[in-house]
Amino acid sequence: MLFRLAGPNSAPTEAAAAGGFVVERPPPGLARGKYPTSPLAILVLGAALIFGTCLYFFLRLPKPRA
Repeated sequence: MLFRLAGPNSAPTEAAAAGGFVVERPPPGLARGKYPTSPLAILVLGAALIFGTCLYFFLRLPKPRA
C-alpha cells in the first residue's frame, strides 16, 4: 500500500530539520496506538473470537429427537 506522502515526489526529511522543529513518528504497522501489540497476539485474539463464536452457535443447535 502506497501512502500519498511516501511517494517519490515527497520532500526529504532532512530539509524539515533545518527549521528546528522535527516531529518523530512511529513506524507504520500494528505497533501504533495506545496499546501496541505483536501480530501474534492479534492473531491469537482473532482465532479465539472465531472459535468462541463457532462454539456458541454449535451449542445452540437443536438436539435431534429420538
